[in-house]
Amino acid sequence: MLLNSLTAKAIVDEAHRAWGAGDIEGVLRTYADDIWFQRNAVDASSAPLVIVGRAAMGVFLRDVLSKATGMAVVDDFQFHAGIGRSRVSYFLKDRKTGQGLSGTYRQIVIFRDMQISRMEQFHDAARLTAFFKLIEVPPLAHSAFATPDRGTN
Repeated sequence: MLLNSLTAKAIVDEAHRAWGAGDIEGVLRTYADDIWFQRNAVDASSAPLVIVGRAAMGVFLRDVLSKATGMAVVDDFQFHAGIGRSRVSYFLKDRKTGQGLSGTYRQIVIFRDMQISRMEQFHDAARLTAFFKLIEVPPLAHSAFATPDRGTN
């Protein structure tokens, strides 16, 4: 199967659909074994969250899912030269308090062998960090996942 805009969007949609269903294994199936994930930092002086590898992504996603439910929908998707660019609407809800967070973020996705090999997300980092603090998910202190290498695939 050739990776084109429709196939690339279907892969990204499947990752978000699985997340909304609480199907972490479904999310992970859309990722390459050596997935490289980055989420922007709280502020310009902080390092971004970087997670490398499908296993580390699974630990991170299960940690978030243990504390919050979530849903994400791709509002806009463009694909050019092997790179997907998305605008995603999302909602997170704290399982304990019911506190919610909704918003949008931008996402850059690079594919290899019909899977996501690199993903960068750009959130309203201050709002997301405040929510994660509220529900006790450390937003940038995932030392088991973070790597000092910000290099590319």
